[in-house]
Amino acid sequence: MDPVESISRREFLRWTGLAGGGLILAAGCRGTAPHRPGDPFVPGVFLEISPEGGVTVVVSRTEMGQGSRTGLAMIAAEELDVDWASVVVRQADAAADERYGSQMTGGSLSIRELWEPLRRAGAVARELLVEAAARSFGVDPAGCRTERGAVVHDASGRRAPYRELVDAAAALPSPDPERVPLKDPADYRLVGTSVPRIDAPAIVDGSATYGSDTRVPGQRYAAVARCPYYGGRLRSLDAAAAKAIPGVGAVVTLDAIEKPFPHAAGVAVVADDTWTAMRGARALRVAWDPGPNLDASTDALRVRFRELAGRRGDVVRDDGDVEPALAAAAHVVEAVYELPFLAHTPMEPMNCVVHVERGRCTVWSPTQNPQYVQAVVADELGLRPRDVTVHVALTGGAFGRRLAADVELEAAKVAREVEGPVQVVWTREDDVRHDRYRPSSHHVLRGGIGPDGLPKAWSWHILNTFERRFVPDDFPALAVPDYRVEYTHVPWILPRGAWRATVNSQNPFVVQAFLDELIAAGDLDPVEARLDLLRRARERAPAGFSVDHARLAHVLETVAKRAGWAGPRDGERGRGVAFHSGYGAYTAQIADVVVRDGAVRVERVFCAVDCGRVINPDLATAQIEGAIAYGLSAALKQRITVSGGRVEQGNFDDFPTLAIHEMPEIVAVLVPSEAPPGGLGEPPLPPIAPAVANAVCAATGKRLRTLPFDLAAA
Repeated sequence: MDPVESISRREFLRWTGLAGGGLILAAGCRGTAPHRPGDPFVPGVFLEISPEGGVTVVVSRTEMGQGSRTGLAMIAAEELDVDWASVVVRQADAAADERYGSQMTGGSLSIRELWEPLRRAGAVARELLVEAAARSFGVDPAGCRTERGAVVHDASGRRAPYRELVDAAAALPSPDPERVPLKDPADYRLVGTSVPRIDAPAIVDGSATYGSDTRVPGQRYAAVARCPYYGGRLRSLDAAAAKAIPGVGAVVTLDAIEKPFPHAAGVAVVADDTWTAMRGARALRVAWDPGPNLDASTDALRVRFRELAGRRGDVVRDDGDVEPALAAAAHVVEAVYELPFLAHTPMEPMNCVVHVERGRCTVWSPTQNPQYVQAVVADELGLRPRDVTVHVALTGGAFGRRLAADVELEAAKVAREVEGPVQVVWTREDDVRHDRYRPSSHHVLRGGIGPDGLPKAWSWHILNTFERRFVPDDFPALAVPDYRVEYTHVPWILPRGAWRATVNSQNPFVVQAFLDELIAAGDLDPVEARLDLLRRARERAPAGFSVDHARLAHVLETVAKRAGWAGPRDGERGRGVAFHSGYGAYTAQIADVVVRDGAVRVERVFCAVDCGRVINPDLATAQIEGAIAYGLSAALKQRITVSGGRVEQGNFDDFPTLAIHEMPEIVAVLVPSEAPPGGLGEPPLPPIAPAVANAVCAATGKRLRTLPFDLAAA
């Protein structure tokens, strides 16, 4: 999930803390408060050890279903060498002083960015405890080792539990966190095992507190009637009927805003409970001015894409000499690919509690970006960021939607006008019609085949509603000698934002599906041809290139072997293959589909992933399954359309997600690797749509170039 595009990079870095210092240094920083006997031992910002022996791991990233609380705690607990049963997790609030570095959860970064800092946090604590024990034993620390929450001196047989060393360790000077020795991975007991999620019991029994479960003393509730037209304004308001409902209090008008992110005009009704607030919002007599975009529609956008596709775009990459290479090709393939806007639809709709009082503000939010919320709310209320406390709640899904701070800004505007804390809860219709959507894009491609049947020339014009220009996957650039990419930004009315893999859910679909077209034109096997192209890419890659094409080839070979690849076609059944590298991981998939009566049924998906060292195999497999389900929903079912300046969809009936009985069998293969951990929340998503499209073509001969798939239109 790429950071939201509507603020500058400098502004984003400032607000999220990415520009503010090293996490590794923070791992060893001691608190400023003096340690008193009986206090917990706090060797750094991420760890506390109580005098009773319990270990608290402070998690600075958001838990939104991916299991990050568990995985991050496992890293620290492994290096500290404690029993998992003694570990608890505490969610960090937003830190204006950047003690944790960036707290943004997105881009499959949590494990990747905190692997090293949490290891060093555990190692610092372990070294201090060993030193304290050695002094108590009167021995050299080199003769001591740790074991399940205790320091052991084998020569004398003495053993000291960590709880007995808390005060002595706290009195010692901290070692340099970048110099402390780390455990040999061969000695890991916890990392690499499938321990249950640390918060699973509370989630299962319903005691876990999600954002929408937040309840604080004096809390009131707000529902918002929102302008359905993008760019529209409030024309008139009669709130008498709403105010006549028992339990309804204030009615607050909310102007439309453009920055730091577009946000619709609305009218908030504050009441004693959620349902009364919603009744009040429905009772409002509101007239909206549609504004300047009444004629906007996705049909008109499609026409605009086609108009601009006939012009030259900005050249992003230009290797070799594409036009002569295409002219000399044995065969030229031309194609147009189209991808729609998409909403996020997390199971927990947007919500937030805000309390404004006496120069301070407290926010309770299931946000992916707490420091951003802190900065945005502080700016709106005229406060310093340190005067805004942001408590991060357990999140019922996000997928990039909660990187923005629109609901928190909206709640702050309402809370400023009333006394006491106010919770704003969006309906599902709010969620679908006022999202920050995955961009829509249009792709024009021409490819030429060489004498060996492999692609030799590739021309690609990307037209996208995303303002930021994303250079596509470098694989075709390295594998195809003559390669050109042009980019055209097409401004449009819908607000855009991060969506699970964002542009990596678009460009790789185009690359892997069009690549299959070229391979078919060359009459080559889809797997073997890809392996040949990867060998070529590996040979052409410059020294120090970030993508390891050998690892990518290995996952492709692994999935082909696991699936028993023997060609793509078998009557009404088809097999398709695709791969992707990104987020520090390498993924390859083979999809088995059946096409009957014009309907596509995905029966089985084989997925091999090399994501570096795996912290928890069970959680990793769940991430693979979740990403494939999310990507399949988009490929088979979902699109956001606009007519008359407003979004047409509103709930799961017209923006459906994959049902349980529609899920394919997923065979997940975690490829062993000694590389540092890579991301996993997003890498399995990009290959699924092209793998299915390629499988459908293998079964039917039809190329699916538009999402969601429509066999009748192919």
